[in-house]
Amino acid sequence: MAKPKQTKKAAAWSLVVMGAGFAASLPFQGVPVGKLLVGSFEAGLVGGLADWFAVTALFRHPLGIPIPHTALLPKNRDKMTEGLVSAVENNLLNKDSITEKIADFKAAETVLDTLTRELHNDGIKTMIDTLCKRILAGLPLEQIAPLVAGEIKSQAGAFDLGPILERAAHQMTERGYDAKALDYGLKQAEEWLVKPETVMFLGESGMRAISGIQMNGLMQFAMNAFLGYMNEERLGGILQGYLFDRVEDMKREGSALRYKVLDMVRTQTVRLAMSEAMQDGINGWKNNMLEGWNAEETVLNKLTELRDKALAAMEDGQYVDTYALPAIERVLVDLRADHELMTSMNAKIVDGVTTLLEKNHSKIGNLVRENVDKMDNASLISMIEDKVGQDLQWIRINGAVTGFIIGIALTALRMVLE
Repeated sequence: MAKPKQTKKAAAWSLVVMGAGFAASLPFQGVPVGKLLVGSFEAGLVGGLADWFAVTALFRHPLGIPIPHTALLPKNRDKMTEGLVSAVENNLLNKDSITEKIADFKAAETVLDTLTRELHNDGIKTMIDTLCKRILAGLPLEQIAPLVAGEIKSQAGAFDLGPILERAAHQMTERGYDAKALDYGLKQAEEWLVKPETVMFLGESGMRAISGIQMNGLMQFAMNAFLGYMNEERLGGILQGYLFDRVEDMKREGSALRYKVLDMVRTQTVRLAMSEAMQDGINGWKNNMLEGWNAEETVLNKLTELRDKALAAMEDGQYVDTYALPAIERVLVDLRADHELMTSMNAKIVDGVTTLLEKNHSKIGNLVRENVDKMDNASLISMIEDKVGQDLQWIRINGAVTGFIIGIALTALRMVLE
């Protein structure tokens, strides 16, 4: 396709050819052929000049002469602008036609299909990696920590430790922890009993206890006689042997004493766990601990530690293929399968676009008007000539050629009639 400047040159040359042909054929108009050529070139020259005047008059004054009804575009610039704005708003980008077109457009499905198709693209992976890291690094932990700490305190404060205490008491029996505790106590008691100083401790304690007993008459005499015979070492040895025998007896499975002690431990443990005073006490202890606990600082430190560890683990970007992409794919599949949700999303998109269009449709025309107003007459005319000038120049060429052909016909007809 010829360029506008080349077509303009061709139009100019058509006038030159017609003018030169007319001038060259004038000396020969005395002969029939010469007369025919003069008439043909004359008509072609008139047609070319007329079309040149018409085309030029659209954009400027021909030869700079302010002839009336020329330079039509500059003089009617405002009308042309308004006509262009009206055409764009009411014909090319009509609100009703746009709304009708987007009403059946499955925007949500298109977006999800595009995401699914492009998800494993290296550029998308890089974007996901960057986005995840920036989101994690930019989390406002200082604002999140008080919320988390407050919720932890609230939940812990409302939590009753009584049922846990009761369950722990039953678990101690079911799992044999009471027997293990008794065996541990017996072992410690046995180790204490075999120590040399234990004999003297038991003897001294026993002598003080017996000496404090007050009796009358013969019983007091017998008690004094016993004390005169007994000393701390002997009494300590007797008590040591007695206690050692009881310890050994309780260590035996099937021992009546062991069973009696375990039964007492179990009964008292359950009774203690179910005691209202005990439960209130442990719940009070828990609440006091919570009041004195700087939960915000603890939670903030822990969240910061977790974030730093997560960022360190994400450094190589392998988590994108391992975790992020599979998770995103599952979400996309679930969304695609939810027809009700997709219908709702499409409706919201159409509604949003329609609302946006209704609010901003006039801006389309304003944008066209602003862009046209930014251009001076010379720039506007140059732009129009660049777009349609080629066809306009062909009008000039066609006018010259058509005039030449019509000139041949008319001259020939005149010659025949003469």
